[in-house]
Amino acid sequence: MIVNYIWQVDDLDVQYTPITNGGGDYFALEYAEVVYKSYGKVNNALEWCSGPGFIGYALLASKLCDKISFVEMSDLAITQLTRTKENSHRYINNINIYKGNRLDCVPSTEKFDLVVGNPPHWPSVEAADKSMNSNNASEQLDLLVDPNWEAHKDFFKQMKNLLAADGRILLQECTLGSSSDTFEQMINDAGLKITAVQDSIMYKRNNIYYMEVKHLYK
Repeated sequence: MIVNYIWQVDDLDVQYTPITNGGGDYFALEYAEVVYKSYGKVNNALEWCSGPGFIGYALLASKLCDKISFVEMSDLAITQLTRTKENSHRYINNINIYKGNRLDCVPSTEKFDLVVGNPPHWPSVEAADKSMNSNNASEQLDLLVDPNWEAHKDFFKQMKNLLAADGRILLQECTLGSSSDTFEQMINDAGLKITAVQDSIMYKRNNIYYMEVKHLYK
């Protein structure tokens, strides 16, 4: 049995289940505040590894973006993203949902002004288990893991062509699994560069940090 919950932000009801909630309901509001202070309103935004879309839908409902796209590979999360879209009549024409574990599911004509995401924070199940001193089953920890950072590498490589000339990537990561140094070489190899790193204020005790990335020569 799958139980659906509603997370309401302004006039938008985000549907989710405990299975697909990777903590976005916890972190999304600070994320929106960071976007507001750093960039103000943008036109076209994307949430990577979106789950049910807490962050992206919060940006849309808070009028911090005109359009939002989501990339997600889980069938259940896609169902919830779609239900939220279909029930959000005010925003329905401003929402795109793409299913896949790579960005090649996104039309190459898209150019994003802002890309956000709370992706998996560890390179292995063993690293996640050790960092969190977890008693969770390995299949639960799998949701927190990007094996050998392969998804991150692929993301940055493909993002170069989807990011607007003056666009920004702002990812939420965890110091228990990585630092900006972990990603610097793969980012540079993709023709991008890290331009800022800042700790979360509300969730510093959770070891959360934000990493900003933009085009290398911009």
